[in-house]
Amino acid sequence: MLAILFGGSMGLSFGCCEDFYKKAFKSDANAVLEEKYNNDKNKADKVTKKSWVYMKRAHLHSLTMGVISIVLSLVVAGLAFPPLLQFTVSFLSGLGALGYGLFWMIAGFLAPGLGSTSIAKDTIALLAQVSALSFMIAAITLFCFFGYRVFSYEKPIQETKE
Repeated sequence: MLAILFGGSMGLSFGCCEDFYKKAFKSDANAVLEEKYNNDKNKADKVTKKSWVYMKRAHLHSLTMGVISIVLSLVVAGLAFPPLLQFTVSFLSGLGALGYGLFWMIAGFLAPGLGSTSIAKDTIALLAQVSALSFMIAAITLFCFFGYRVFSYEKPIQETKE
């Protein structure tokens, strides 16, 4: 739910504050124009435009992964899996959904000041890796247990006659 709230809040802020984001990116790039961009305004503009794209990615990834996280949690709960498995799938998928959206947002804010989107992503790559891995572990765990439950053969309980 936090990932959906985060992504939705970002989307709402785009409607009222898009100019704020873009001005902040340009301001950060202008502050390091000589040092990071060698006074190349075109390169700075390219990075600031890409930073805005990263904000939109953060918004979309948070919303989408948040919804998928809820679906995974409902499936694991609905099939009456053990409570520890339910908690693990829900926690890891939620952590991954929120973390991955945060990765894109932070990369977007860092890029203009660092002079490159690649450097920004590399700076916080661990956040993306941990988030994506958490999300994938949750999904794979659920599908493995689901497959086991569907395809395992349990002998029916036979009544004993006395």
